Amino acid sequence: MKMLRTFGSPIVLAAAFALAAPLLIATASASGASVDRAIVIDSSTRSVNVNGGDVIRFSANGQTFDHRFNSYTHSRVYDLGKIAPAGALNRSVKVYVTADDRYTG
Repeated sequence: MKMLRTFGSPIVLAAAFALAAPLLIATASASGASVDRAIVIDSSTRSVNVNGGDVIRFSANGQTFDHRFNSYTHSRVYDLGKIAPAGALNRSVKVYVTADDRYTG
């Protein structure tokens, strides 16, 4: 029984990292990077579409922040509220990220 617990721990950790890795990859701050596109989030914005690998400058509720979206092999959907600084968003805004063409061949 002890052997199963010891063997199971690395598997559980690897699975947890695999689930968290896309979020870690996508949440790369882009401070100082050149901006590919600017998006203004207003009261009617429910979702935005961005390309993988692009640096986007978001403006919402008087705050501006830059973010690089890395989506290497397939499209992803993220909640902008998890990326935005505190107070920038007061509701959910979805970010749809297409795969980066440099990695999909």
